[in-house]
Amino acid sequence: MGELISNIRVFVASSILLFVLLYGPGCSPLVSRFTARAVDQLSEPIHPAAHKVTEPLRSDVGLSILWVGHATVLMQIHDKIIITDPVFTKTVGLLAKRSVEPGIDPAAITRLNTILISHLHFDHFSYGSLDMLPKEATLIVPPEAGEYTPDFCFASTREARTWETIEEDGLRITPVPVQHFGGRYGFDVLWGPIRPYTGYVIEYRGITIFFSGDTGYNPDSFKEIGHRFHIDVALLPIAPVEPREFMKRVHTDPAEALQAFEDLGAKIMIPIHHDTFFQGLEPDVGYAKKLLQTLIEERGLQDRVKLLAIGEQVILKNE
Repeated sequence: MGELISNIRVFVASSILLFVLLYGPGCSPLVSRFTARAVDQLSEPIHPAAHKVTEPLRSDVGLSILWVGHATVLMQIHDKIIITDPVFTKTVGLLAKRSVEPGIDPAAITRLNTILISHLHFDHFSYGSLDMLPKEATLIVPPEAGEYTPDFCFASTREARTWETIEEDGLRITPVPVQHFGGRYGFDVLWGPIRPYTGYVIEYRGITIFFSGDTGYNPDSFKEIGHRFHIDVALLPIAPVEPREFMKRVHTDPAEALQAFEDLGAKIMIPIHHDTFFQGLEPDVGYAKKLLQTLIEERGLQDRVKLLAIGEQVILKNE
């Protein structure tokens, strides 16, 4: 227990330092509110997922997307299985607790080709979660993230380089630029890699998927990605939303995510990074989803924006 309390103190202190470094002395009240919200959530129950797929891998699938929660997406493109930013633990960084359990048991992932890590933050690069996954996979980590990457005994570990495609057995992974911030522990933002964050474009057998990880809205980047690739599905984050001026540089809100979807020229959007953890100062964990639902109805996007529940799997193409 003493070690746990010590680790929590280190995490909180590091987080406070990171906020101060990024946003200046005026952020102190916000830091207190973020910390209080996180501590309050530790006593809240973890709710069951509305959907729980026990056999997510199928022989009849051309393209399926299963939202596990947060930024964790299990996708099947014909015979290839890819997972993004896998997080299956009850907490991340010792302090942030899940609101809803993962949409699948990681033991249900009986084979895996590629694991994509978008950046170093605890809720995206979860060491404990990576230990739960099949070891025949290739792990791809952000630029300059090697020093933060333990040996998980995967078949191989590759470090992303922006616009340089990694190809294995016809599966093409291209790291692409996004807008976020670095560091893992807070204080290491002072000396760590300059841009240890990335999005990815996944291509296989005529299907193209864009996964942004965490990102703020950057029209130039999204338009460039859309110019270079014909994207079928865009996995885009819609939270945290509030406080907006604090969040907007590194996190898209629902309206900005829809604009990014348009900039990319994608056919389908699947919202991610909501409903799972309290990470902002929204009134409830479903706040971003409610905002997006309103925008979808106003703009008539019901057929193009697939708002999945945690654990829900959608089949977009049959084999």
